Amino acid sequence: MKEILFNAVENEKENLFELIQRLVQIKSYSGEEKEIVEFIVSKMKEYGFDEAYHDSFGNAIGKIGNGPIKILYDAHIDTVKVTETENWEHPPFAGVIENGKLYGRGAVDEKPAMAGYLIAGKILKKLYGNDFPFTLYVVGSAYEEDADGYPLYHIIKNEGIKPDFVLLGEPTDLKIYRGQRGRMELKITTTGKSAHGAHNQKGINAIYKMMPIVADIEKLDKKLKPKPTLGKGSITVSNIMSKAPSMCSVSDFCQIHIDRRMTVGEDKKSVIKELKEIIRKHKSDAKISIPSVEGKCWTGLDFSTLAYYPTWFFDERHPYVEAAMKTSKSVIGKAKCGTWSFSTNGVATAGQFGIPTIGFAPGKEELAHSSKEEIVLNDLLKATKFYSLFPFELIKK
Repeated sequence: MKEILFNAVENEKENLFELIQRLVQIKSYSGEEKEIVEFIVSKMKEYGFDEAYHDSFGNAIGKIGNGPIKILYDAHIDTVKVTETENWEHPPFAGVIENGKLYGRGAVDEKPAMAGYLIAGKILKKLYGNDFPFTLYVVGSAYEEDADGYPLYHIIKNEGIKPDFVLLGEPTDLKIYRGQRGRMELKITTTGKSAHGAHNQKGINAIYKMMPIVADIEKLDKKLKPKPTLGKGSITVSNIMSKAPSMCSVSDFCQIHIDRRMTVGEDKKSVIKELKEIIRKHKSDAKISIPSVEGKCWTGLDFSTLAYYPTWFFDERHPYVEAAMKTSKSVIGKAKCGTWSFSTNGVATAGQFGIPTIGFAPGKEELAHSSKEEIVLNDLLKATKFYSLFPFELIKK
């Protein structure tokens, strides 16, 4: 079976490279994915997928087979925007191929996985029809860059698709990634009493009330302890704002925005508790809140989700991870585990629903969101072999 699948992938090599080039050429900023979703759905239909459509959130969804084990391959197909200050060696949407590499926005994060999924799906349908004991869903998720996790949360809660296993296409440099630190956003607000600056003693300055809290948050970041597998959490004050009746007045409102990265053993409850302890230490009446992320999909659907993305990871000895390691050895002769530094759609599948989730894809994580995005085409070929073989290794576990 392995040789048959791998030979079929080799025969599709030129189609694979043309496909990733075209995907990069289609500009698909978050909330503006209509063109690329329609392109992906058209390819699914062309390749003989049993089902191919987009849901109300704007995710492209394809289905192959009708077996009892449900496997979902996810690659988000939205990208961050290109800014005027970025210095691109090649135009970001030209899809330039040079010296065995493809360059452009989305060339790492994370359109290669979608190209590989589509070709793997094409091959599976051609070779096996429906005669395999699993159901494979291929998802091109929308709006992930601004609402990581929510595209798959929507699919599971609202579209009636709950997989048994999930494979993510975030860049892993052909390693098996099995988790990530969680993250959450918080706001702390202090209020005071306005007064004319010439009579500032009559007011209560909300900025001054915030200052010791900020200082202790900086100290807290240094105290956080590293944990096995995922390392150290972090806490950062990323924005501060204040309001006053005028620039000649005492501020009666101050608010900070916090980015909190959570490692093993840290969650929403523990993070809020440590911040409440700081507030209590200073006998402050400051208030803590978790903001919502809101957006409008290209389909017109409005959505809102809490800015909380749970930590998740799986042990190297987990059967799902072992199946991925075995597949990697078959494809590239070796297997190595790792974890992401950034957040992924796994915060929903693994973090919220407890579904076994891993990642495998070409591309270096550190090149994402940069003007240096590039993919080695031969690595994409290897990844596509992995995607074609992996379901068969998985169902043996």
